Amino acid sequence: MKKHLCLIAGLSAQALSASSAGDYLNSLSLATSPGSPWEVTGAASVGFTEGNSDTLAYSLQLLGTYMNGDNEAVIGADLLYSENGGVASTNSFRVFGQYNRLHTDRFYSTINASYLTDNVAALDLRVDVGVGLGYYLIKEDSTTLTFEVGPGYAWEDQGGISRDFLTVRFAERFEHQLSNRSKLWQSLVFSPEADNFSDYLLTAEVGIDTLLSEQWALRTSVRYQYDSTPANGQQSDDTSLLMGLSYALGGFPDPDEEGRQTLHPADGGPEAIQLGWSSTASLGLALAKGNADSLTVTLAADSAYREETRELFLAGAYTYAEDGGDTSTDALRASAQFNRLLNDRVFLGAGLGFVRDEIADIAYRVTPAVTVGYYLVKNDEVTLSVEAGPGFTFEEVGGIQDDYFSIVAAEKLTWELSDRMTLKQSLSAVFDPSNGDNYTLVGDVFLDTDITNNLAWRVAAGWTYDNEPALGQGRDDTTFTTGVTMKF
Repeated sequence: MKKHLCLIAGLSAQALSASSAGDYLNSLSLATSPGSPWEVTGAASVGFTEGNSDTLAYSLQLLGTYMNGDNEAVIGADLLYSENGGVASTNSFRVFGQYNRLHTDRFYSTINASYLTDNVAALDLRVDVGVGLGYYLIKEDSTTLTFEVGPGYAWEDQGGISRDFLTVRFAERFEHQLSNRSKLWQSLVFSPEADNFSDYLLTAEVGIDTLLSEQWALRTSVRYQYDSTPANGQQSDDTSLLMGLSYALGGFPDPDEEGRQTLHPADGGPEAIQLGWSSTASLGLALAKGNADSLTVTLAADSAYREETRELFLAGAYTYAEDGGDTSTDALRASAQFNRLLNDRVFLGAGLGFVRDEIADIAYRVTPAVTVGYYLVKNDEVTLSVEAGPGFTFEEVGGIQDDYFSIVAAEKLTWELSDRMTLKQSLSAVFDPSNGDNYTLVGDVFLDTDITNNLAWRVAAGWTYDNEPALGQGRDDTTFTTGVTMKF
């Protein structure tokens, strides 16, 4: 199997192991859906850059669990795909299922099956079927620990070689309710060939689910998979660190439903936008090592200081990506602005913007400006402002230095959607009045959903448009990322 370390702090769903399908019974579900023995959850991720750089990564997962008396079952599928410059670096698909029949409160028998294909690892298919016996070593309201063992059979077509063989499956799984909002789960599966224990597939996973809303949860997991006999030229191990959002059809159970664990949050209205300092810092990372070799890093930080008559805003964002050792994205944007409020709505502003984009061949672009602004909306939950004024631009684009008088305009929105969700959006423009074709546009939007008082999950999109780019470069660049955000 291919070796890669993949951290997608973006909308990256957890990729499930085919051989550990049964070990996800209960572990990926935060609670049983009220009124039904079935609970169905889905998770999805997407991250991309488009324009001068071209990358794409997405994953999809669907999981259904069934619990009714002495019967337990799980069925699901997942897809993990990524590419850079149109060349796939990850491409795997899995389908799996398991049924357990409880004979006592702790002892059960099991049947399991799975299908796996991984094009990058030269694995055309692997099918596993098996039966076994299991036992709950710990079975409490907040903690369970099980062990399973049994024979199986595998059909495999890898690297152009087809074979089938008898296997033995050893499995362990653990889950623990950390709080009414968070759950820890872990599993380990060892599947050797029955007459040759040096030929085996080992899968280990650990993860935490944290509820964000009635139907959405944040999922963070680590998976390690080791194939002792990979295809020729392929690596044996595959390690993934993934973060993503999961969704429960029908929602999670109500907290006052007697006898059930739940991650259902308390409802709350939006909080007022605070005076004084407020700051955030976010991180997104995607990394592949081994047969695939790519890296994407996004860093962002912003601070705001508000008083009755003064405001200060600071922001910066950096994105870096490489594929096969070649840089595909290297961009830095930063800004600073001070506003003096003349009354409750009108303000005078002084600001400075900076851009450096290695791929777009922008060595630097610096634009100081003064503006007059007006708050169209200004209350405890929403602020919406527009501003415009003169500035001056100093730049080096495509090796050519230039400076010119500019007109700067901007629109900015901050909206406290609820006590746990904040939306921010901005659109800015810099025009050269002496050359109507020379202008740039920048748009940003992000949504933060609080996990704790100091930790949030961010979904962000950015767009830049340069109507007169460097020779041979594209005009626009689009990015979509997610990541963990610290609030302080």
